[in-house]
Amino acid sequence: MRSFKLDKLDYDILDIIEKDCTMTYNEIARKTGKNLWTVRDRMNLLKQRGILKGCNANIDYSKIGLGCKAVINFNVAADRIDEFVAFIKKEKRIKKLIITTGARRFTIHIVGEECSEVRNYARTLLPEFGIYDVDFEVILDEIP
Repeated sequence: MRSFKLDKLDYDILDIIEKDCTMTYNEIARKTGKNLWTVRDRMNLLKQRGILKGCNANIDYSKIGLGCKAVINFNVAADRIDEFVAFIKKEKRIKKLIITTGARRFTIHIVGEECSEVRNYARTLLPEFGIYDVDFEVILDEIP
């Protein structure tokens, strides 16, 4: 694929859908002042280029009985990383896996009915993957 540069319309579309990815092409066209087909084509290009990867719901888990949200930071033994990532992808209670640089390279966002349940989950299942240097934090609030 040849090189490209995003223009103002691309950035406007990304800004709009980052705030509300449920908007239709018509709604985005109205907000940007562009034609529906122009918006559709641009969004398709953003997807093809791997810039726009998808649309995620912003769920209030407490309203469906999952009152504890936590972040767990840790490290995984190098020879167990692939196995661990495969396991995480199957776990419904884990909402996000982040891999970074730094002292603790792995972070998961996890939900559960109660924080004691989430803590016990982390204490019993995660060590099976050679996890060490664990830091468990409960999320009190999120501000978009």
